[in-house]
Amino acid sequence: MKLRVGNITQILNEIKQKGFFHLLSANLLIQAVAFASQLFVAGILSPEDIGRIKFIQTLLSVFSIFAGMGFSASTLKLCSENRTETEKQQLLSSAFVLTLFSTIGFYVLVLILNWFDIFSKDLLIKWLIPIGLFPLISNSLFMVLISYFQANKQIKLLSSISISNKLLSIIAIVIFTFFFGIKGYYVAYNVSFILMLIVAMFLLKNNLHFRIPVANLRKLFSVHNIHSLPSFIANLLSEISAYADILLINYFVNDLRDIGFYSFAVTLTILLRVFPGTVQQIASPYFSSLATDKVSFKKVFVQYNKQLYITVTVTLILALLFAHPVLNFIFSSKYNDSIPFFYLLAIGWSFRQLNQLQSAAIFGLGKIKYNVYISLISLIFNVLLCVLLINKFGIIGAAWASIPGGIVIWLVSYLYMKKALKDK
Repeated sequence: MKLRVGNITQILNEIKQKGFFHLLSANLLIQAVAFASQLFVAGILSPEDIGRIKFIQTLLSVFSIFAGMGFSASTLKLCSENRTETEKQQLLSSAFVLTLFSTIGFYVLVLILNWFDIFSKDLLIKWLIPIGLFPLISNSLFMVLISYFQANKQIKLLSSISISNKLLSIIAIVIFTFFFGIKGYYVAYNVSFILMLIVAMFLLKNNLHFRIPVANLRKLFSVHNIHSLPSFIANLLSEISAYADILLINYFVNDLRDIGFYSFAVTLTILLRVFPGTVQQIASPYFSSLATDKVSFKKVFVQYNKQLYITVTVTLILALLFAHPVLNFIFSSKYNDSIPFFYLLAIGWSFRQLNQLQSAAIFGLGKIKYNVYISLISLIFNVLLCVLLINKFGIIGAAWASIPGGIVIWLVSYLYMKKALKDK
């Protein structure tokens, strides 16, 4: 027993030193405050304005993947490898400049398409899109800098920046929305991103260099492209795969009330993703730095994977036990119809979370194309299964589909991780 207690204490001390609990507390605080602010904003704005915000946020989520072109992912991979500081600074600077070019170009394309009413004919949405989608530039640049902090294992600094960014954004959004409505919401949204970008640039002022010869930029683009292009494709496919059910039920289901209950259940699954996401953030740069040492790589993977499995199992049990009574306490019986969806989605998303470290390990080994294959297989399986089960059982079929969908991505990811290790 002493040995076991000693081992547990040692593991806790190691992950504490790496900043796990610091980052975890930051992520939990961000999620809690963000959820509270969403309820507050919903109380201020009309349902129509909330719908407009959700629509623009959806565009932002998808378009950010296109605009960023995967340079934040390539920065994380390349700068977490065993390189000189000069090389890391060149990679960071080139990623920042390349992201600036790609995001400005894509943002201009969005403005042109918006001018021709491609996204919506609602006059207010059309007016809001230029400011609502400006974070395509500011947030994409910010994420490149955040990736550099993560790559260099500056987890506590990363946590502090993340907390400051989210809290500043949330406070500003609540205040500006209260006084100026939906337009104030987007003014605050942009100001917070721009301020945090300036802060991050100031912290990295000795690492960022904007005068890069064109020949060097082309060369560095080729280096980034090895990882950025497959990361871009993998992220895009993964995003669509993860939310294929939401897209499909809006197409196949006409009952907006049922869709609302299902959507609320999906929102609750965010609670199941905070812990695994934190483990992945901590582990990713370590995997890259150990990519050439297979023995140490496997040892680190096994250690973190045990933590991940324990975390996912415990959070799932807690969610299944307490979701219903907690929701009843907060909302009375208002969201009782979301509970059957949540139970199934919680199990499905928990299986999906077991993929987190396997995906990070594949990324660290530089076999990012395997993550593309995993996302593609998952997307095809999820879409086909969702369509089949929704047609057969209605909206509850989408929730049932999440379980085999989660198991498939977990197993396929495991097989490709084994292949990636063998390739090394």
